[in-house]
Amino acid sequence: MAAAADDAAPRAHALILPYPAQGHVIPLMELAHCLVDRGFAVTFVNTEHNHRRVVAASAGGGVQAPGSRTRLRLAGVADGMGDGEDRDNLVRLNAAMQDAIPPQLEPILDGDDGAGGEGLGKVTCVVVDVGMSWALDAVKRRGLPAAALWAASAAVLAVLLGAKKLIHDGVIDDDGAPLKLENNSFHLTESTPPMDATFLAWNFMGNHDAERMVFHYLTSMAQAAAVNANILLCNTFAELEPSIFSGESLATILPIGPLRTGQRYTSPEAVVGHFWQTNNDTCLTFLDEQPPGSVVYVSFGSLTVMSPEQLQELALGLEASGHPFLWVVRPGLTSKLPTSFMDPMVGQGKGRVVGWAPQEQVLAHPAVGCFVTHCGWNSTLEGIRNGVPMLCWPYFTDQFTNQTYICDIWQIGLKMVQTFGGEIVTKDIIIERLEELLLDEGAKERVKRLKELAEMNINGKGESMRNFNAFLEFIVRPVS
Repeated sequence: MAAAADDAAPRAHALILPYPAQGHVIPLMELAHCLVDRGFAVTFVNTEHNHRRVVAASAGGGVQAPGSRTRLRLAGVADGMGDGEDRDNLVRLNAAMQDAIPPQLEPILDGDDGAGGEGLGKVTCVVVDVGMSWALDAVKRRGLPAAALWAASAAVLAVLLGAKKLIHDGVIDDDGAPLKLENNSFHLTESTPPMDATFLAWNFMGNHDAERMVFHYLTSMAQAAAVNANILLCNTFAELEPSIFSGESLATILPIGPLRTGQRYTSPEAVVGHFWQTNNDTCLTFLDEQPPGSVVYVSFGSLTVMSPEQLQELALGLEASGHPFLWVVRPGLTSKLPTSFMDPMVGQGKGRVVGWAPQEQVLAHPAVGCFVTHCGWNSTLEGIRNGVPMLCWPYFTDQFTNQTYICDIWQIGLKMVQTFGGEIVTKDIIIERLEELLLDEGAKERVKRLKELAEMNINGKGESMRNFNAFLEFIVRPVS
């Protein structure tokens, strides 16, 4: 997809609004780049809190002076929370955003926000994260073409869209809590195969009040997207979730994935949506020194929290495994590691601890043999896109759904923990599971096949690319 010339008139001006979490910002930022590649101008609206983080992590990339002809404009809006409030409290964040953000979007949509659109012209189309579907009211009033992108699996979106039916059928109660299920399974529609109850992603929030509020928020947002967006997009591909795309559906979901969320690192000023600076040179230099298929890559995303005891046990397990490892430990957590891990070069040079990594570049490196992951959807797709088997250690929400896909349906990985209990996973168990996965030739072959299907979908012949082209042609036309 060739980029348009900088001095050409934009084909259209899209406003993109992601949910304020890194796992949502990154795929929507990639979608923004795809639109720029096709001649669009884009205004990418983060919360001010995340806008500052994205700008800092990209070393200023994409931040241009007024009048610049850049096609990607970064903007920030207040999320309604105070400076000291915990933005990992999703219940509080969701409530605050719905009140604070809509009035700030109005002038941006109309090109009256004081920046003059930075030469991009009025907004002509909008893409919102499904989790921000309350923003579609203002879009609909203006008659603009609108799409909503779901950044997780189509299975979870289908469950959210079918929540009313699940309540009617006695699968869940009015607050989303599962009722008695035979073999822990249910049917979303008569024509779909049974689904595991782990697809009820809201039931892993840690307490019942949070689960109830997240259930109502997610289901209302999904239903608002289905009603108010002209197109419902999903970062997946049809062969990955055939039961969702081949059977009866409660809404038309267009798969356009897997979005290439890590392919823009070649430019030192690329804006990729990260909240932290990546240790590109450190990671890749270390990997270049390792034998093919030998490295254990460990990353648990931006929200996962482990107890100090569990972090210690994981550290000891990695060190004792004898395999070289690259471990992403978020800033602020390294103090909880054993003292031997205070040196970034661990275990006679066999391991590296970094604050953040260029994940898809790491997974694409031939030295990486397996991926220890929290099973976030972006990480799951990046593992598949690069043909890397996964050792699953989910934390909350849809991560348990993705583990079910990885281990039970696609069979391209193993579960680190066999139950949902809160017991410490010992270093001996960690070593055992690593050895089992690294020797699993069947998982390697199956993930290689999924990698091939992923590539087919995003090249000129694939269904995801055809869907993406149809989406582009729609959003450049005025809605009647």
